[in-house]
Amino acid sequence: MEKEYKDKVADIIKYSVRGYDRFLTIADSGNVSSRYQNGILITASGVSLKEVTEDSVLYVGMDGKTLSNPAGLKPSKETPLHLAIYRLRPDVQSVYHVHPPYATVYAIKEKEIPFLTSTAKRKIVATLLVPYATPGSEELSRYVSDTISREDRSIHSLLLKDHGIVIFEKSLELSFNLAELLEVTAKISILSNLI
Repeated sequence: MEKEYKDKVADIIKYSVRGYDRFLTIADSGNVSSRYQNGILITASGVSLKEVTEDSVLYVGMDGKTLSNPAGLKPSKETPLHLAIYRLRPDVQSVYHVHPPYATVYAIKEKEIPFLTSTAKRKIVATLLVPYATPGSEELSRYVSDTISREDRSIHSLLLKDHGIVIFEKSLELSFNLAELLEVTAKISILSNLI
């Protein structure tokens, strides 16, 4: 196997497990991908992010067809959502979709997360709300596409109504860091209202 493939798969495993360990998602929810050659590498459906291995990372073409599937698994049902982002944003190298509790509260309430800390104000441009659609549906990927196409390239995070967050960045490390920052920012905002 070539080095680029191995490195990208290793990163997907690393940041999948790290996201689970940081409570950004639970059970077998969430999915992680990275741009690779003429498609993407993406986690398999039904595999917990804490248990992602080389065999549960699939290679999918930009047309949605599975090109490599070592263990005969299905690609994440959110593959169309990931592909929609990659098609619209050539600058994006990774997509990180998780369900962190505090940020998801804002998605449920259809409210923007207030950026109260200096770090949040400096590092998060905005987080756009995407209307509700059934997870994994073409409708959801269309809503994501519509939302992204209306904005400039400085946007890297979305709140999915009643669902979770999607981060898209130039690397998985940046995507993970922004997901974690967004969740902590949402938590700080909620806790600050209790004082």
